[in-house]
Amino acid sequence: MNLKKIGAFALGPIGAAFLGLITVPVLAWTFSMEDIGRLNVLNVAVSFALLVSVLGLDQAYVRDYYETDNKSMLLKTCFVPGFLFLLLGTVVTAPFSKDIALFMYGEAKSEFFWITLYCVIAAFVSRFLSLILRMQERGLAYSMSQLIPKLVMLLAVCSIAFAGMSREFLNLQLAFLISTSTVLVTCVWNTRSEWLSAVESKTDSASTTSLLRFGVPLVFSGVIYWGLIATSTLTLRIYAPLSELGLYSITASFAAVAGVFQSIFTVIWAPTVYRWQAENVDMARVYSVSNQVLMAMCVVCALCGMLSWITDYLLPAEYSSVKYLLLGSLIPPLMYTLSEVTSIGIGITKRTHLTIWVTLTAFITNVVISTLLVPLFGAAGAIISNAIAYVIFFIMRTEFSFSVWRVFPRFRMYSFVLLLLGSSLLTIFLGDYYTYGYLGVWFIVLFATLVCFKSDIRYLWHEIKPKIR
Repeated sequence: MNLKKIGAFALGPIGAAFLGLITVPVLAWTFSMEDIGRLNVLNVAVSFALLVSVLGLDQAYVRDYYETDNKSMLLKTCFVPGFLFLLLGTVVTAPFSKDIALFMYGEAKSEFFWITLYCVIAAFVSRFLSLILRMQERGLAYSMSQLIPKLVMLLAVCSIAFAGMSREFLNLQLAFLISTSTVLVTCVWNTRSEWLSAVESKTDSASTTSLLRFGVPLVFSGVIYWGLIATSTLTLRIYAPLSELGLYSITASFAAVAGVFQSIFTVIWAPTVYRWQAENVDMARVYSVSNQVLMAMCVVCALCGMLSWITDYLLPAEYSSVKYLLLGSLIPPLMYTLSEVTSIGIGITKRTHLTIWVTLTAFITNVVISTLLVPLFGAAGAIISNAIAYVIFFIMRTEFSFSVWRVFPRFRMYSFVLLLLGSSLLTIFLGDYYTYGYLGVWFIVLFATLVCFKSDIRYLWHEIKPKIR
């Protein structure tokens, strides 16, 4: 994949993150904290239903795409089992629509359930159609499928805000439905020739069985990782008011920008390091890259800590604690990104089963700490448990990788990771008592980073300087 294609694929997540940053304040000023909490539940529910219903066949489609001549048959073979499973789930859950809506959203309204179900089905179909664009390397079309719904969501929320419409959750859920429908329509149009051909193709039971044997085990590992991500939402929904879930959701939305760079880095990093391995490049480069990524993380966290007060001017007064919680929310995506570098040995040696144990340990840790802290501290407790769980996730991935591959020095790495975690916890707990005093903590982090990573900074400057000229 050349630089132009990488740029086309990167346009989607970067643009979506930018539109998301604009949407967050509009949501905060338009809807109550409780309704924003309900929107978070909707997102989590759709992601879980999608993860389970695809039966891992989305990954089977990607794996077999280049090895299969009849791509139309492959698409249909991967699509049909999950869609039938989704229809079965609809039949089973429909009689309990009000009970499910009450559990999820705190109101026994069946329309909430049916809108959620529609969004799940639309997301399911869009998932497979967007994979066609991805595998055909149609980067711009793939990016548009991410950008357009974000833009539609922003416009829909603005319409509710400025057109005098009722600012209730039903309208917010309908705005989400419209944006989801936009994804579906965009993907259906851009892949019309492929899915029309798939409709006419025939499948065979042997291919279906083979693909399911590959895909279904992936569902279990996927559910574990989903649990790690969704623990905060679930514990907040069970042990705290919806307003705390709304506060958590707004904070996480700001921190989601770091997740965008995580996804872009992951796409570029894995193929690069596997190419180095094939070309017998000195893999000490991995250690250098890990230091550079850690340095960048520390600088980003420090700058965000010193500038987080800006959120006070973007959000209503009830979200004043976002500036303290934001730093803790940055830890998970940054830890995941760093672990992608330090755990590359697991992939190189093909010991991927170790990742399941790492994720399961982090998930259990998150559940235990969340259950203890969320009833006491609400959104702050959820963010703290998330941060601690992801630090454990990072350390375990790193240590497992070193145990099966090669060892690099890591005292400085762990020291700075713990410094970031400790500084985030200080900001969360002491921010209200020492208003703006937490800025000094992040100034110290920035100063320590510049001093301890001066050789890495000098190296990066020498690498970048000729390209600037």
